[in-house]
Amino acid sequence: MTRGHFKTVFAGFAASFMVAVSGIFGVTPASAAKAPETYLLVSPASQTLGKLEPGKTYENTFLVKNIGTETTNFKIYPAPYYEEGEDGEKTYTVTNNYTYLSEWIKFDIERGTLKPQESVKVTYRVKVPAGTAGGAQNAAIMVESEDTKDSSKVVSASSRIAMILFSQVNGETNACGKIVYKSIPNLLLNPPIIASGRVENCGNIDLNVKYVMEVFPLFSDEPVYSNENQPKILATLPETRRYTALEWENTPSFGLYKVKLSITYNGETEKIEKIVLVCPLWLIVLIIVFIGALIFWLVSRSRERKEKKSNKTVEK
Repeated sequence: MTRGHFKTVFAGFAASFMVAVSGIFGVTPASAAKAPETYLLVSPASQTLGKLEPGKTYENTFLVKNIGTETTNFKIYPAPYYEEGEDGEKTYTVTNNYTYLSEWIKFDIERGTLKPQESVKVTYRVKVPAGTAGGAQNAAIMVESEDTKDSSKVVSASSRIAMILFSQVNGETNACGKIVYKSIPNLLLNPPIIASGRVENCGNIDLNVKYVMEVFPLFSDEPVYSNENQPKILATLPETRRYTALEWENTPSFGLYKVKLSITYNGETEKIEKIVLVCPLWLIVLIIVFIGALIFWLVSRSRERKEKKSNKTVEK
């Protein structure tokens, strides 16, 4: 072994040894430090302001609480509230004709400090400008923690939470909705049974849509599943579409059922009803093989009978 090659091998061994040792004993300050637990709670999670009159001012309150283990500074500010996509993804940056409410909100306090488990009641006022057009107006009140600028903390953490505000300005309104999709599959290879629908809000006020699914055995009127007592109700914002799916979680692996889906909005109800077969793929294959074997047997028997008749005719 040459001297140069020996040095290379030795350097590689030394480097590997140092990496192994640092992995066992070396812990960086960032990983060793415990992140401060900074959690804020806003109560209630949402408020419905009802119908607002242009030119008038409305007042309400909410609670901010520090449920973490660290003293935290916080700030409060309004933001537009909108729901993007058919799954109702919340966003606080999109502005349109239905998010002006965020511009009308003022707070009695905009910043503060809370010790662990300490809370504060915040008052806010909504001043609706005169001449505001009728229709839905939604916003979010954002409460966000701020760094306490404690140099002893190696790791910092922040918390942001929103309280959603729903309202409707009095004036010319249009309640319009339409179902653009509703579906119940006739065949399911795997449970659960799912019924789904998609509703479009073509008006200028929020549309509350109620979804109810009922499942009955094929020859019975007693439901084995129903969410009628706890229907799924979703708010669909103006100029948006909302998709939802209901499912029977305890669907057996095999069965034949009547499934009904009811979608209600603006006092009107649309229904869809289908017969649903729940059958695993292996059973379908087994049934097909059985039917194929039965057909083959019947065809074979028919041929045998024809051959016997033909042989008897020849003998005569």
